[in-house]
Amino acid sequence: MKKAKYYRKNPRSLPVRVGTVILRMSTAGLAVLLCVAAFLLLPTTGRIQNTERIPQESVSQPAEEPFEPSQELEPETPSTPPPDKPLESEPLPEPETASITILGVGDNLIHDGIYKQANRRAGGTGYDFSPVYERVAPYIQQADVAVINQETPLAGDILPLSGYPRFNSPAELGDELVKIGFDVINHANNHILDQGEQGLRATLDTWDKKNAAVVGAYRSDADLENIRIIEKNGIKTAHIGVTEMTNGLFLPKDSPYHILLTKETDLLKRLVQKAKSMADVVVVSVHWGTEYTHTPTQKQQELAQNLVDWGADIIFGNHAHTLQPVAMLERASDGAQCPVVYALGNFVSAQDRAMSMVGGMLQVTVEKELQSGKISITDVRFEPIVTHYGDYFRDITIYPLEQYSEALAQQHGVRQYDSSFSLSYIQNMVEQVIPEKYRSKD
Repeated sequence: MKKAKYYRKNPRSLPVRVGTVILRMSTAGLAVLLCVAAFLLLPTTGRIQNTERIPQESVSQPAEEPFEPSQELEPETPSTPPPDKPLESEPLPEPETASITILGVGDNLIHDGIYKQANRRAGGTGYDFSPVYERVAPYIQQADVAVINQETPLAGDILPLSGYPRFNSPAELGDELVKIGFDVINHANNHILDQGEQGLRATLDTWDKKNAAVVGAYRSDADLENIRIIEKNGIKTAHIGVTEMTNGLFLPKDSPYHILLTKETDLLKRLVQKAKSMADVVVVSVHWGTEYTHTPTQKQQELAQNLVDWGADIIFGNHAHTLQPVAMLERASDGAQCPVVYALGNFVSAQDRAMSMVGGMLQVTVEKELQSGKISITDVRFEPIVTHYGDYFRDITIYPLEQYSEALAQQHGVRQYDSSFSLSYIQNMVEQVIPEKYRSKD
């Protein structure tokens, strides 16, 4: 702060002209005038009659300062905060994260009625499968990574088409699956060898021409070691396919091809561990268990826990042709919670069992802290679906359950074989098999 200015009266600044006054006055007046002048000429300090001396600080420091508008007065900041108002630390920023969704569906079981209808739609010169999948395509397309179990070989380019029990499907089916958004195709299932080694080779040749990763069926042991990795949003997912059975069919002993089997325990364990070292998330597609039952076997449950302990983060199970439960398994090494669905039922089929008309899609949300690399499962959501057809398996298509109605259920061709089929039948099955916390909520 600036010091206030002090002013002293100076005798020289007085306007009285003493000499002039003296010449015009008498001697008596002059004497009086001289006395006055003498008083005026006394030093300033001589006029102070108070016997107390003013302290030096008071002389140099005025009681008030003159206000100057241009000067901002700032309050003094205390060196320490008041005891009742402690300093508040700034909150730490939220860790930067990325996330993806991984979606799995069940058995894409292509009976002859499905591909024959596709052929008729294309005028007999190709195959139009789009009406089969058009209602569920948006669900597939919105996922960052989508996985399907392709139950039948795609060797139609070189071998005759066929349905149950030894399937063979048109190669054009692969185009439709890629178009609607599937990224990973699992061929480790009980029907992959329906057309022998030749059918397997033709199936892999078909996929070589398309933008998709094939797991479960491999051209060689070296191909088996080539873990399929997909990266989205900075998160790497590794994919492995394995089956419990191949319907008693086997490759020739000298065949270079390899179908990964669950009984190859040491190999499977090593591959899962290898995949874990290469990716953030390991997804295993497994074909296992008993058909037409809602209850997983003890063998399924034991293998699921082993897969998780070896490094699997997500397990998509199939083969039952109906729904089996969703569960969370804890990995012993790090306590990670890993979702497993023991069976997702059929994605599509022309079967004649009511239970086989109900399937599902499981979507798992994965989150990654970019700085630490920590991975966590933040959401597991099950979406029920219904395979619908009319009389004599006409117009086979897939509906999300949220788009299905009682009127459609009453028109379903499966009621010729099982009259219990209805909308409530579907809803009850989903409620009884899939825990509520995983069921999709609008």
